[in-house]
Amino acid sequence: MVPKGAADRLAYLLKLIASGPPRFALGELALRADLPVSSVHRLLQVMLRSGLVERGAGQSYRPGRELHRLASQLVARFDLGRSARPLLQDLVEQFHETAVLCVYSPAQRRAIISEMVHTPHPLRFAVERGGEISLPWGSLGRAVLAFLPPGEIEAVMRENSTGPLTGRARSTRKEMEAELAAIRVEGVARYYDPAIDIAGVSGPVFGAEREILGCIGVTMPSKRYQLHLEDDLALAVRGAARRLSEMAAISHS
Repeated sequence: MVPKGAADRLAYLLKLIASGPPRFALGELALRADLPVSSVHRLLQVMLRSGLVERGAGQSYRPGRELHRLASQLVARFDLGRSARPLLQDLVEQFHETAVLCVYSPAQRRAIISEMVHTPHPLRFAVERGGEISLPWGSLGRAVLAFLPPGEIEAVMRENSTGPLTGRARSTRKEMEAELAAIRVEGVARYYDPAIDIAGVSGPVFGAEREILGCIGVTMPSKRYQLHLEDDLALAVRGAARRLSEMAAISHS
């Protein structure tokens, strides 16, 4: 949905600029944003004055050096994906199943697959970087959902009533509350669905102030889930998620 307020539109355009081509024309950006050219032009002038956008060749624009500087500062402070990769590799070496890092996007109320290490098995669940995970389903989604503030949990539940893979209705509110409470106690989310041949175990990753950043999980076809010792799998995933949480907290201290 296209934002209406000036501040929301400015943030919206910055996201499009950051994810778009290295150079762009005013009309191209307006088309991508589905906004009037006059509105985009006015907001571009604000970004030009602050250095977030610069003039390119001819009538083009490009991301500004100030935008690159801000982005590099954040990456230098802590790169969650880079820090997680050795932990994911360790999980794959232990269990020979795909290990995944998901990062929570509060704006989208989705978990986004940020990093992964694939299983050596030819039979595996398709996981792609940048893929979105709906929170009420699967171990990856529920490992995040369980630790959101109550208001955000309520919003997620309202927005997601059917499973993205199965089309089935989600669990009842009472069932979901019980499942999320169990996840908070154990520190991991488990999922097993032989109907669609998916299973997994995931643990939450927290920031310095115990805010949920995402999760680390191990996913596999349900046929192989029974071959693993479930407690060993849960212990290893929980340990990896906690180590990444500790690194995130230290980097912001």
